[in-house]
Amino acid sequence: MPQPQFTDMPLGHLGNIEVSKYQTATGSRLHLRRYAPRPAEVYLDPLELEGLTRVRYKPIPLLPLRSEHADETTLRTDGTMEPLQNEFALVSVGVARVGSEEALLIRDMNAGQAVLLRAYELDALLRARHRDFAPLVDTSDLVAIPEADIDQA
Repeated sequence: MPQPQFTDMPLGHLGNIEVSKYQTATGSRLHLRRYAPRPAEVYLDPLELEGLTRVRYKPIPLLPLRSEHADETTLRTDGTMEPLQNEFALVSVGVARVGSEEALLIRDMNAGQAVLLRAYELDALLRARHRDFAPLVDTSDLVAIPEADIDQA
């Protein structure tokens, strides 16, 4: 029996946004879907999700400005974080409770950075084009910590 070409695993609902992990033969994506008032959906790859963890430092017009402490509130998760990976990025995503509301938690597994996206921010992402993520994906302006050269020791 042939295997299905894709799977869509629900992660939760945030407001009127359905969040799921969409797995294809070419890799995993985060699938955001709104049915009402106007149907819309978007598939975000791991590199775009990794870029979203930098939105605090590199704002984009699509999302409202975030305060320095926007994601430093106490959050609770049920421990279920789903990994999404491709050859460029590794992130984990899950639904977290922040106070009385739920938000999508995206964690860059390599850098350790994380971002919480509330329902209204996910709704804004439904209007995104892939080029809107370009400033977040471009890491040329990030400062790297030089590593010691073991041959110079």
